[in-house]
Amino acid sequence: MKKITVITTVHHAYDGRIYHKQCKSLRNAGYEVTLLAPKPETMMIDDKIELIPIEKPKKEWKRFIHALSVFKLAKKTKADAYHFHDPELIPVGVLLKLFTRKPVIFDVHEHYPNAIMSKKYLKKWLKNPVRIAYEVMERIALPILTGVIYTTDEIGERYKKYPSSKIENYPLPEMFSQTKADKKNEDYILYLGGITPIRGIEELVEAFKHVTLLKPSLKLVFVGSFESSTFEQKIKERIRDIGLEGNVQFLGKVPYEKIESYLSEASIGIIPYLPVPNHLVCLPNKLFEYMAAGVVVIASDFPHYRKVVEESNSGLLVNPEKPQSIARAIIELHDNPNLVKEMGQSGYKAFNDKFNWKHEEKKLLAFYKKILNN
Repeated sequence: MKKITVITTVHHAYDGRIYHKQCKSLRNAGYEVTLLAPKPETMMIDDKIELIPIEKPKKEWKRFIHALSVFKLAKKTKADAYHFHDPELIPVGVLLKLFTRKPVIFDVHEHYPNAIMSKKYLKKWLKNPVRIAYEVMERIALPILTGVIYTTDEIGERYKKYPSSKIENYPLPEMFSQTKADKKNEDYILYLGGITPIRGIEELVEAFKHVTLLKPSLKLVFVGSFESSTFEQKIKERIRDIGLEGNVQFLGKVPYEKIESYLSEASIGIIPYLPVPNHLVCLPNKLFEYMAAGVVVIASDFPHYRKVVEESNSGLLVNPEKPQSIARAIIELHDNPNLVKEMGQSGYKAFNDKFNWKHEEKKLLAFYKKILNN
C-alpha cells in the first residue's frame, strides 16, 4: 500500500477540500494517508487517516519560518509521495524532494501573486517586492517539484509547462442528499464564507439597508468568521447605525460537514466579491455549494462567475461595487418565487451533472497514478 503525506500549516485539519475530499478520496482508493495540519479543537475519530497535529503560527509573517520546522515531521512519515497546500511550504516541498527523492505535489488554491497584492497585513510599499520574491521562489522550485494541482485555466497558465492537473474544488454530492426544496425559507438570504472587506461585505450591508425598506421580513445570515476584530466592529457598528440588527445575523464559522443545514434552509445565496485581481481568476467553492443545495445565486459579474451562472441558469449577476445593483437582484428574486424555484432546480441539475467532486476525484486519482508510476 502506497503512503501519502498531505501537509498544510494554514488550513483547518478538517478542511473541505483537503480532508473531506482529497484525503478521503485517496484513502478510499487504497492509499495510506497521513495529514499534517493545525491542531483542531476536537479530533475526529477516523483511524484510516492519521492526523499529526501541528501548531498554527499566530502571525502571518511567521508562516515561512514555522513551515521549515514541519519538514522534519513530514520526512519522518517516510511517505511514497508528499502533497502540500500552502505557498509558504514551497521550501519544505523542495527539501522533501531533494532529501527523500519521492514525488512532491504542490496544490495551488489561488493565483498567489495576485493574492499577495490584496493582503491587508502587507504595507503598500512591500507588496510588489513580496510578489516578486514569491515569483522567483516559485520559478526556482517548480522544476524540482514533481507536479502541480491547480484550479481554473487562468491559474493553470502559470504551470502548463510542468506536469500538472486542473482539479476544481467542487462539492461532495453526498453532503447535499438530504436537501429538500420544500424546506426553503423565502425570507432567508445566506452569505457563506470568510467575512473580509474585499469580499464586498460593506456593499452588501448597504444593499440590504435598501432591501429592508421594501422587504422588512427578509433576514441576511452570515455563516463564516471575520478576518479581524477591527472589521467585525466596523460592520456591526454600521448595522446598528442603520437599524438592521433585527435583520442581520452572524453565526460564525461552522464545521464543513454542517454547512448543508444552513444551505438547506436558504432560498438565496450571495457572493458579492469585489473585483480584486485574485477574484477575477478564481472560482469560489461556495458558488457550487449554493447550486448543490438548490440555492439561487446572486454573484458578482465576473467572467468566470458569469460563465457558470449563465450556463446553468442558476441565478443573477450584479455589480458588487454598487449596493443598488445587489438590492435590485434580491428584490427581483423575492418578488418571483417561481423564478427562484426554477433557478434553484436548474442550479442543482448542473451541480449533479457536472460541478461535483465525483468527477474531480477521477482526475485526482489519475494524476496520482501517473506521478507514482513515473
